[in-house]
Amino acid sequence: MTSFSLNIEVTFIDELTDESLGVTQIAANNLPDLFEKDTTINLSGVDWNVLNSRPKTRAQYTKSKQLILWIRRVDEANDRDLLYSLPSICKTFPDVNSRSLSGSELILAEDDWRQFEFISHQLADKVDKEIARIRWIHENATVGTGWKEMHIRKKPEIPIASNIALTYLASMLKVSAKSAGITYDGSQSPINEGYSFRLNDDFSVYGIAPKGKVQVIAIGQDSNVPPNQDSIDLLQQLARKFNLDLVHWCRCIRVNPDDPLFHSLLAKLD
Repeated sequence: MTSFSLNIEVTFIDELTDESLGVTQIAANNLPDLFEKDTTINLSGVDWNVLNSRPKTRAQYTKSKQLILWIRRVDEANDRDLLYSLPSICKTFPDVNSRSLSGSELILAEDDWRQFEFISHQLADKVDKEIARIRWIHENATVGTGWKEMHIRKKPEIPIASNIALTYLASMLKVSAKSAGITYDGSQSPINEGYSFRLNDDFSVYGIAPKGKVQVIAIGQDSNVPPNQDSIDLLQQLARKFNLDLVHWCRCIRVNPDDPLFHSLLAKLD
């Protein structure tokens, strides 16, 4: 049986009241690959806008066989109400595996995946093109505290171009090479090939490292306490050694490790 013939248990939540509208089984091939802007579904002859989903991608919901959709009737919605909470998200989310959680994993909201990360400087052109699209949304689609548009980032698919072993990354950050792993909020399994390291100030770095080779180095934004100077210095040494830029996508910022903004970005994570 292919993933497209699987039945997915879909829970519908009324976005206005936060109450369940029911649960039904829908074939995976009748659901979109990615829930993006203007996704509309029809239930019993009534059109509904999908305002949020968990998870967001086919790879994820065919793995979990469960999907939650926050929806609003089309005739109850207007353009001012249909706002996104973020101006940009990453298109590709890593899948979860079939193992059980250990309980020590770093828990991420799906929308937070790769929002604040290191990217090899040689990929700066790709980064700047994506940032230009997000900046346009800030300038033209901001309404109050939300956005009428959202940019789905496609590039770079693999942000770390250097050959960095996961064990070497751990040694540079002065943490144990035994990773705590990562998972999505609400998931019952860890992210495949995922890792997370918690530094001594409760500050986290996470990503994926297939076969022990690091492809993503992202900054955890789960802590209420920003990293201390020692942690920032370690991250700066890492960025210098491997020629990495620090990128905060939603703020449209890309800086090298010698830019004064490098420190201030990390010191204030909110």
